[in-house]
Amino acid sequence: MKSPQAMLEYLAEQIGLLYYHLPLAYGGTAEGVETLLYAYHNAWAYLVEHEGDWRTVWWKALEAEDCGSANFATRYAMNHPDAAQKEIAAYVVAHWRPVSEKLGVPIRHAALQAEFDEWGRERLK
Repeated sequence: MKSPQAMLEYLAEQIGLLYYHLPLAYGGTAEGVETLLYAYHNAWAYLVEHEGDWRTVWWKALEAEDCGSANFATRYAMNHPDAAQKEIAAYVVAHWRPVSEKLGVPIRHAALQAEFDEWGRERLK
């Protein structure tokens, strides 16, 4: 069985992959990307006992974007009805990153960037 630390590292890695790789390859749609980021952050916060903190940070981020009861993907799609899924997913990722940063999710940014550069794979900048 994995240790709690291993689980934290795994969740941070999964979040980082969504940030640096092709998010639609993981989520399928922008809504799927949003759902994965929500679930990974929720699980990470549970393990570090920050359940209330993470939701407050997330709600403030949604409020700053005037999302109302919508999430980032839904709000962007409503405001940009002709936007492609790739564009919406990039918006979702851009607005979840500050949530991760404010919570202190230990994403290995430099390592992930280096891995994708080494592999020659497409990644988000």
